[in-house]
Amino acid sequence: MTIAPEDHPSAVIQVSSGIPGESKRTIPCVFNGMHGKRLLLETQEPLGIRTTASVEFNDAMFLGEVVACNKTTSRCWDIELMVEHVLSGLQSLMALRAQLLGEPASSAPQMAAVYARRN
Repeated sequence: MTIAPEDHPSAVIQVSSGIPGESKRTIPCVFNGMHGKRLLLETQEPLGIRTTASVEFNDAMFLGEVVACNKTTSRCWDIELMVEHVLSGLQSLMALRAQLLGEPASSAPQMAAVYARRN
């Protein structure tokens, strides 16, 4: 499968550069859906297993760890990310508001499931 933005929704993976003081690496990718707690992505560069990453897609941020990386063609890699946390725009703002107002963390909203695959 090749990356074709017109056929699949695009997303962005961010990973640490691994060098202290340097910014995160941004990797464009294609969002292919979710299977349970696994985010299915396609990218043009491999990521190491156990790499901590964040994925931005449709006003949501998925935080997790790479659990699979398989080469599909000479230029494409299928990535599976085990999702630990999902933040949506509203949830992030409410959590930030709670932090700024000094409210207990329990008053921040619970993380809700995000339906990321659109037909």
